[in-house]
Amino acid sequence: MTEETVNNQPSPQPPPKARKDFLLGTIVGALLTCLLVFGVFDRGGGSLMPKPFFPTSVSQDLSDKDFDELRQVYNSINHYYIEEVSKDQLLEGAAKGMVKALGDPHSEYLNAQESRGLDDSVSGSFEGVGIQISREGDRIIVISPIDNTPADRAGIQPHDVILEADGIDLIGMDTSEVVEYIRGPKGSSVSLKIQRGHSTFEVTLEREEIPLITVESDYQEEDQVGIIRISQFASTTYDELVEEIEAVKEQGAQQLVFDLRMNPGGLLDQALKIGNMFLEEGQPIMSVEDPEEKETFVADNQEYGDYKIDLPFAILINEGSASASEIIAALVQEETDGKVIGQTSFGKGTVQSILNSSEKGELKLTIAKWLTPQGHWINEEGVVPDLEVEQDELSNAILLNPEETVQLEDTNDYVETISKLLFNLDYEVTPRSYFDEVLEEAVKKFQKDHDLPVTGTVEGETAQAINQAARDYLDTNDRQLEAAIQSLKD
Repeated sequence: MTEETVNNQPSPQPPPKARKDFLLGTIVGALLTCLLVFGVFDRGGGSLMPKPFFPTSVSQDLSDKDFDELRQVYNSINHYYIEEVSKDQLLEGAAKGMVKALGDPHSEYLNAQESRGLDDSVSGSFEGVGIQISREGDRIIVISPIDNTPADRAGIQPHDVILEADGIDLIGMDTSEVVEYIRGPKGSSVSLKIQRGHSTFEVTLEREEIPLITVESDYQEEDQVGIIRISQFASTTYDELVEEIEAVKEQGAQQLVFDLRMNPGGLLDQALKIGNMFLEEGQPIMSVEDPEEKETFVADNQEYGDYKIDLPFAILINEGSASASEIIAALVQEETDGKVIGQTSFGKGTVQSILNSSEKGELKLTIAKWLTPQGHWINEEGVVPDLEVEQDELSNAILLNPEETVQLEDTNDYVETISKLLFNLDYEVTPRSYFDEVLEEAVKKFQKDHDLPVTGTVEGETAQAINQAARDYLDTNDRQLEAAIQSLKD
């Protein structure tokens, strides 16, 4: 925003030149936060925004009187406020306040620093903790952690609420403000207060460099299954995916499982190219609809590439799968014979556009919705899997804090974590929330089995060992993956 736009109604102007075409669930800055979470984004160069940002007429044009009122507020603050405030600060505040008045968690005015974070999010690497977030009302909600990041290793889960960062109350903040409190240089730490259900706990995360490697694969020789994990949709994802599919096929894979769990989305051009892999020429991939028009994107080998999935496959999703992930899951479900397995996805079907770029910032605005090939809007509903499979209850447990002591007669969520894990590992104890003598004996046996001091209390090395045992157990007892492999056998 410039001084001229305060004093005079702006004339129509074309959208700014695109730095990136479309984004779905794109990730901002070192935090990898879903600041622009889960819609279609256009920086002005794509087919979603053929008209100028400022149309020649709108239903509620600002009058000269309207501008006079805004100018009077600006002048009053400038002349009478007890502290000095800059014009740029007031103009940025006015822009942010105007967008916030929409009550839409996915629309936001980004200042120059926040805009640079967006550009950094689709290539290279990041220094942060690996959380994707969105705003839900006044709360900051976790969409999902990135695989093998500090947040993932600390047990952060989808739908966790981040209440505080280093003691700063985050309730009511925009996602861009939250980013400034959580992100930081590699090696530094941030303490987050998390709410999960009725429980609250704190985790301290050391920031790391987080590379943008978006596709990994594994080959299970016994079942001749290639498992392809797609963590997000960044600029290199299509090429990475082709490489990993070919790698597991060379190893002998006869079937494929595409794991989109905890995948918050990313670049739309990658979703279209990857969606094209599963479809025949002319089949619908997805549609975008605003109040005036609807545009359908269809499979096109010339446009998106001619690489095709030629093996039987299944798709894995869960509550952390959103937007671009949901586009893939929906088109597979509606247009192919492939099965979608897991849990209902996150449910983000709105469309945003990046507009009005300047040296001061840019506007991210919800302008439309995206639809599945058969015209369904999954917003706030998600994609319901063909086969619903829940993970082990241990996957929802709170990881232990090595700095806290859990001992006889305690009653808390940590006790539940300890008892669930020991129960799953066949120690003589059942899940419980009260630390009794039976649990104490099971802890002592665990400590003896792992060459730890036999104290019967859980802290320090014992807490770390239990956390690692929980991760190892879940890695080797993946109910959803097992169900996907079995569905391919059937």
